[in-house]
Amino acid sequence: MVSASDNHKSFGMDNLGFQDSTNSRKLGRSVSVNAEVEHFPLYKTQNSNTILRWRRAREGPEVMLEEELPSDDFEYMECGPSPPADHTPNIYESFEEFSTSDLTVQICHDTIKMNLLEHMKISSGRHQLLDDIESKKTMPDNLENTFSGASKVEINIAFLWAAFMKRWDLLDGLIKLGGQLRYHEPSQGLSALHLTSFSGCIPGTQFLLAQGCDVNAIFKCYTPLHCAAFGDSPDTAIILLNNGARVQALTNSPHNCHESVLHCAVRANAIACVRLFTQEGADVSQVEFSDMSPIHLAADLGHAQCLKILLEPKEVKVNVRTKEKEQTALHLASESGYVECVEILLEKLADANIRNHRAQTPLHLAARAQAYDCVELLLRKGNADPNIGDCDKRTPLHAAVGKAARSYDIIEILVSYGADVNAKDQYGYTPLHIAALNELSQCVEILIYHGADVTAKSKFGMTAVGIITRKTPASLAMVTQKLDSAITLHHHPESSNREVELRLDFRGILQYCHPREISFLNTFVDEGQKEILLHPLCSAFLYLKWEKIRKYYIARMLFCFIFVLSLSLYVLTALAHNCYNHGKNMNDTQPQNVIELCEKKSMMGHMLRNNPFVIEMQWFALVGITCCEILRKVYGIAGYPTVKQYLSHPENIIEWTVIASVFVISFIYTGRTYTWQNHVGAFAVLFGWTNLMLMIGQLPVFGSYVAMYTRVQGEFAKLLLAYSCLLIGFTISFCVIFPDSSTFANPFIGLITVLVMMTGELSLDLLVDDDPEDPPFLLEVSAQVTYILFLLFVTVILMNLLVGIAVHDIQGLQKTAGLSKLVRQTKLISYMELALFNGYLPQYLLNLLHWTALVSPKAYRVVLNVKPLNPREKRLPRDILKSAHDIAKKRKNFGHTISSQGSSTAYSRKLINNNLDQNSEILEYSNALPLLQSKIEKSTEQIEHLSKEIRELKNAFDTSQKTIEQLLNTLLQTRRCSSKC
Repeated sequence: MVSASDNHKSFGMDNLGFQDSTNSRKLGRSVSVNAEVEHFPLYKTQNSNTILRWRRAREGPEVMLEEELPSDDFEYMECGPSPPADHTPNIYESFEEFSTSDLTVQICHDTIKMNLLEHMKISSGRHQLLDDIESKKTMPDNLENTFSGASKVEINIAFLWAAFMKRWDLLDGLIKLGGQLRYHEPSQGLSALHLTSFSGCIPGTQFLLAQGCDVNAIFKCYTPLHCAAFGDSPDTAIILLNNGARVQALTNSPHNCHESVLHCAVRANAIACVRLFTQEGADVSQVEFSDMSPIHLAADLGHAQCLKILLEPKEVKVNVRTKEKEQTALHLASESGYVECVEILLEKLADANIRNHRAQTPLHLAARAQAYDCVELLLRKGNADPNIGDCDKRTPLHAAVGKAARSYDIIEILVSYGADVNAKDQYGYTPLHIAALNELSQCVEILIYHGADVTAKSKFGMTAVGIITRKTPASLAMVTQKLDSAITLHHHPESSNREVELRLDFRGILQYCHPREISFLNTFVDEGQKEILLHPLCSAFLYLKWEKIRKYYIARMLFCFIFVLSLSLYVLTALAHNCYNHGKNMNDTQPQNVIELCEKKSMMGHMLRNNPFVIEMQWFALVGITCCEILRKVYGIAGYPTVKQYLSHPENIIEWTVIASVFVISFIYTGRTYTWQNHVGAFAVLFGWTNLMLMIGQLPVFGSYVAMYTRVQGEFAKLLLAYSCLLIGFTISFCVIFPDSSTFANPFIGLITVLVMMTGELSLDLLVDDDPEDPPFLLEVSAQVTYILFLLFVTVILMNLLVGIAVHDIQGLQKTAGLSKLVRQTKLISYMELALFNGYLPQYLLNLLHWTALVSPKAYRVVLNVKPLNPREKRLPRDILKSAHDIAKKRKNFGHTISSQGSSTAYSRKLINNNLDQNSEILEYSNALPLLQSKIEKSTEQIEHLSKEIRELKNAFDTSQKTIEQLLNTLLQTRRCSSKC
């Protein structure tokens, strides 16, 4: 059977086209239907298509057009699996739907009438008998004639009908005709006494009791007193109680959901009966049988008057919990958005921080239900803690971020009461992550406005700014607005000439990244939002940060230079000139020309020949430096999240290769050096100096030049690979045509010759025949044609193409040189900070680094005052000062609004109040005073007009919302009465 409670829950705002209403918890039936639809084969049946179109039509015609189902004729291409979706936990999995009761039968007037008519239809179909009783055509004097020939079942049904219709005058006659006092209709088990009690028929109830009816009879589920409660009939209830009816009587439900008469009175919102039963001693906190006390039920259904009556006794325990979900009445009222019930419970000292079985407070449920008034009441009157985490560590602010119209209002009030906008759940997700994942741009902007960390990273490595970039990129404008607001102009109070000062507030950059101060900007660079570095505030911070940390990088570079220089000296002396072997008289296996190099008459050569221990000391010194380099590299591993990421950087591979080569080219193993070590040493020296070049290229001063080189090198490599077949073809052709030439003696030498010829080093000696007396004419023609083709296709076209690409890349780098410089500077500083502050250094060294490498050693030192118009100001570059001054001046003159399109009225109103700065620059801009005043007046008028429109929209919105709530309450009441079955 379908429960009335389920019927009640299936009727709510969702059925009217609204989403995330305050009654969203009561939509269990609707949710289950949608879940079943989603498991249907979408493209198989017309019925499923119709259901899905209906669901999309509720969301809007645009969604319906965008998601129109394909026809069955389509065949899908196989082009690999779809990429995995963002690893997003179900943020609302802990806010599950709560069922209030498992009672399967409810009674109301229409249900009883329908059941009796249906019973008559099944028995005989003579509805006229019942209609005559209802219309009072059947009277006691003609009763016998009317039911002459009627069956016993028809008389019993008429007996029940007369009791239901308050025709107590017919009861005695129907009993005489054979009506049975214990007869009950089969659907709900209601006898005549049940029906007179329900309908409030006092004479009929008294008559049936006088005839001996059992006042506590339960034929299927209810006693007569339960029916009196459902019918809101306190008069008949008093009669039943006076005749021995038990006020603690429970329903007899096959589903083990036993409820008292007080439960039934609360369900029916029978205020008079609730007061009567409480006065008769009914237990208002009884949860032993039904899992919910009458207090819970009244709060869950929003019956404020009943709840107020139930809480009148002083000994009532207002914080009693349900057995299964451990919810209090405040949980249920908050989740349903019944603000009047919440207020009553708080007045009775209900605990606003009490937790249910999932450690959720009423504030969690109210925020999830978008019940703004309940949230405000819990915070203001209940002193609810907005930072309590549930079993998943989610705060009410996590719950508030939902796809509903009032999410931003809930966020506003929670933040105003101290909610932590950067609280993380068990997955590391902040409310900003959830808002961005749900594509709620308004919530994203308001969270950023209130200081949410856009660089916060979840346990899966997802940053908030990365999600915003993909989901709501327009919201990134709020970050820029926050940076703009951190630059302000003011006059120095101690300056005699009122010199203007520029105040740069770096709190937005440094707030969440101490001691790795660059991590904020580095996150933006990693997520592809490097343009933020061009903002004057970011550029100024990078400049100050580089001034602080560059000494460490220069020291590292000098150390690497000493290491590479020591390696080069050892390779030149011990290996290249074979001086070590010569000094040890081990020259028998070396080529004569190598020996002669070290035997040249020079002071250095003489010293090395006579003192081979010098070379040994060189190697030991090199090993000492190498050990220091090894320690530095091992320490640097801690600066990377994973070893894989560490090995993905080419400079690390190069440096470890050079370090390993130091031990490979040593003489210490056999007391001599070998020729193969010369080759290892040569490559080690090459790699070492190349790595040093890359390190120099990371400096902002030289970075653009190294970037040009690496860019052109990459393009050349791709071009060479693309045209490699052409070059190989020419190489083999030249080897065939010029078999006697030494430069084309084999294909490998020939390929090198072709590469040299590409650069323009062309020689016509190949075309000159050494034997003019017997010239091979055809071969000579072939050589000339091939040579001309090579000249045109490779030397002219290919090399000019390469030059053109190189020039284009260089021009492109020059256009973005400023941004590229800032990006390289950011990455370099980030690496240095990772190496310096990875936590493995002693505390005294970390303290020293804090004072020497941080822009803000103390958290409160985050503001810099500079004088942009003073030519002697050298703390920041002039271009940064000019850009920052322009932004501050624009905000000063024209006001600054950081609200975005589509923001909430409360949000916009709050921002508009901060549009104009109270301190104008009239003294500084005295020449432009009239223009400035006119602009300020015009802006003020526009703001006042906008504020007025926003207030009107707010009032209209509130009025519409109240009207909708009243309409829905009326519909819910109607539905509740018609669905009590």
